[in-house]
Amino acid sequence: MEKTTNTTLAEAYKKYIFEPLALESTYLPEHGNDFIPNIYYKDKSIYRPKVIRSSRASEGCISTARELMIFMKAFFGGKLFNKKIFEKLLVSNKLQASMGPIYYGSGSGSGSGYMRIPLDGLITLFMGKGELMGHSGSTGSFAFYYPVKDLFMVGDLNQMGNAALPIRLSMKLAMMTK
Repeated sequence: MEKTTNTTLAEAYKKYIFEPLALESTYLPEHGNDFIPNIYYKDKSIYRPKVIRSSRASEGCISTARELMIFMKAFFGGKLFNKKIFEKLLVSNKLQASMGPIYYGSGSGSGSGYMRIPLDGLITLFMGKGELMGHSGSTGSFAFYYPVKDLFMVGDLNQMGNAALPIRLSMKLAMMTK
């Protein structure tokens, strides 16, 4: 992205995502004085600003739940990208077995993209319930879209101790919808 836009990643995010969506509390931290919240591993508070600042495109953005919802609706609603692109990017690879029925990617070999979680089979005991599309972060944050019900879910459990918890919660919320 930096080569294509001839700017920094933070500037590109700001110009192409944050400003068009009026995201005022969302940013990519770059400097020592940029706020980075603590996270938790079980009951231990961890402050890791260098890790977050070095993660950049791979989980480095700081946002609020409200602005994450705005982003998700724009992302899957066609405000940021042409919706037809998603039809071309359905190539996904199965994530490691410990993560359950999660597929990841979007036709890209770089690891970028979003998760696809089928809501059928043994895990949910339902068939034909569609899938969740979105992402869950290493700190317990999550942002998923459930197209079958046009439902968006975002949140943060602020917990690194159980990476599967936000995914299980999102699956359960989707299955509870009527």
